[in-house]
Amino acid sequence: MKDMFFLVMMMCVLIGKGQAPGGLSIVYDSDSPREVFGAILLRQAYAKQTTFVDKKSKLATHPTITFMIDSIHLAPEAYAVKKNGDTIAVKGGDATGVMYGATDLADRISLGENISAFEGAPYLKKRGIKFNIPLDARTPSYDDRGDAAQHAISTVWEFDFWQNFIENMARYRYNVLSLWIPHPFPSMVKIPEYPDVALDNVCVYTGKIRPDTRREWDDPRDDIQNPANLRIIKQLSIDEKIAFWKKVFSYAADLGIEIHLYTWNVFVYGAEGKHGITWEQDNPITIDYVRQSVKQFLLTYPNVKAIGLTAGEHIDRDIAPEYGIENWLYMTYGKGIMDAKAQMPSLDVRIIFRQHHTKMEYIRKAFEGYDGPFETEFKYSRSRMFSSVVPPFFDKIYRADVEQNHMLCWMNVRNDDCYVLRWGDPVYAADYIKNIPYDVTAGFIMGGDGYVYGKDFASKHPDAVGQYEMDKHWYYFMIWGRASYDPDLPANFYINQLSLRFPEIDASALYHTWRNTAAINSWVNKLHFGPNDYEFCFEGSFRGHPETREQQFVSINDAIAMDVMPEQSVISIAEYANDPSLKGITPFDVADSIDAAADQLLNGMNTIPAGGSTALSETLGDFHAWARLGRYYAAKFRGATWTALLRKTGKEEYRGKAIASLRQALNEWTQYAAIAGGKYKPQTLARQGRLDYYAAIKEVENDIEIAKQAKQGEPVALRKSNKLWEIKSLYY
Repeated sequence: MKDMFFLVMMMCVLIGKGQAPGGLSIVYDSDSPREVFGAILLRQAYAKQTTFVDKKSKLATHPTITFMIDSIHLAPEAYAVKKNGDTIAVKGGDATGVMYGATDLADRISLGENISAFEGAPYLKKRGIKFNIPLDARTPSYDDRGDAAQHAISTVWEFDFWQNFIENMARYRYNVLSLWIPHPFPSMVKIPEYPDVALDNVCVYTGKIRPDTRREWDDPRDDIQNPANLRIIKQLSIDEKIAFWKKVFSYAADLGIEIHLYTWNVFVYGAEGKHGITWEQDNPITIDYVRQSVKQFLLTYPNVKAIGLTAGEHIDRDIAPEYGIENWLYMTYGKGIMDAKAQMPSLDVRIIFRQHHTKMEYIRKAFEGYDGPFETEFKYSRSRMFSSVVPPFFDKIYRADVEQNHMLCWMNVRNDDCYVLRWGDPVYAADYIKNIPYDVTAGFIMGGDGYVYGKDFASKHPDAVGQYEMDKHWYYFMIWGRASYDPDLPANFYINQLSLRFPEIDASALYHTWRNTAAINSWVNKLHFGPNDYEFCFEGSFRGHPETREQQFVSINDAIAMDVMPEQSVISIAEYANDPSLKGITPFDVADSIDAAADQLLNGMNTIPAGGSTALSETLGDFHAWARLGRYYAAKFRGATWTALLRKTGKEEYRGKAIASLRQALNEWTQYAAIAGGKYKPQTLARQGRLDYYAAIKEVENDIEIAKQAKQGEPVALRKSNKLWEIKSLYY
């Protein structure tokens, strides 16, 4: 509350220019942080000195905005705003609904709209962000080998970062912040039974992160627990760390945002070797240690609302059934949660058991003794939310299990495509949200495994360096938050948001231009679909290895061998070359669609003036990069298809067409490298490898040589099928 009241006091003394003749009174509940936040946003919108009046004082004498809760007529998080004379009533089904109504009203005031009546209600009840959180070199997140994670270790210990992040989440109507990390407990709690585990200070790794460094850091060369390999960047006692996270979690709760913690298993980062704790699943000390850690975590942070569990990815599947991973998770997390509830009955926390690496039948059997609320989770688009608005995997793999067990499922919506370039298409997002199976969905969480949205460390423009990534990618975050709250918002809503951000330009032109980023990414993924993050780096045209991260450029041979995203009516390059009479969307059709979107981006980039805005100039520069990257893929796909046809038929005319297309691809990539490389520094990505725009030029040139040397009879076949439901595996 202190931070809120400080902001209120600051707002009360600011004097701006606005239109509120006679002054404006906002009647709000000073004990409700959400109402306070809404009042602040309204004050900013009016840009005029405002009298804040507590409901208890009843001293408002000027034109008045009144906040009130009406849980009888309005659902939770819903709102209704109505103007009657000089009074505007902002009603919410709860305090969050009032806050959302106030933010809506603030936008309309900023736009100069005549206020009459409007309302809103949530479509998806839970709308979240997935955030892989690198707390410390000694307690890393899922994969901290990338530059983004290494830079973010310091950032996640700054309250200003979380204040900005959480306030933007509230503005964009997210209500869940899920934090993902294999084993956070040594950096976040004290465990009485294991006193030596808690870690003071925040450290970064000073050793060299090699291309073959494993994400588990289990190579002796990569000892992340050895003080000789560490540098302290923040001096904090464990008590100070706990106070910090209590403050962050409390601030999130103040603005209507739940905290969820997701872990991978079995990991004991920071605790291994202490008190007999090891990584082995059948070690009773480790089992008790994790159980006590979970208990203390919930007792320390009682406003955490969910614990998400992963049956992997560091497990022994051949171990005795008693210690099988599902049973292990019950013995540790299940019992730890029940222990905490026994000591603190007011705890309101549920388990979210991921489908990843397990099956529903194993989960239900292991947790028969668990007495709390229980939900599940599924990687809805695998790692590529920007592939299709109708991904087939949930219906094919998991829906029947979810329905038969009467269990709600969280849709994990993964973005492991666009880390650097700005994406923005509200229509794509709305269609995607509306196609999520509403009847069995608990909510959705959006984010990536290969990138941490901390501060911008890659931009070269001095005004962009150090800005929060959520501010750089504000349009992307705003779109998915607002579309998941109301997927039927009209185009004019988003145009108005762009107008508020960039008042000097034609916001409608910007809106329609920006939409083409989604078309490029989606068409590329439909034809060249790598289900897992390491299988394709869209922004760099390469792929990594799941363990070694050995980097390989995606050549035209790879394009020929890669399967499409299933159920999209798209014909793969290999299938088309083997039978050009197949009915569907051909590789040439895909290339044409990509080029059409790229042309729209180039046209918009050339007609929208950047003016003096760094943010707009950087955005338009991204459009240029998107367009050249799209045209590269279009030309590459044509060249790969002509090469595949040559190999099948032996017709030399196809070689000339392949070489011409691939020369065009080289030209487009060279331009892309100049644009993107002029804007952004090279960086190491956690899951795929090194993103270096200029370094790939030689590889792009080699595609031409592949076409020149191609011979009839060389293989034209898919490397593997992407119909994951046909693969018998614990993973799928």
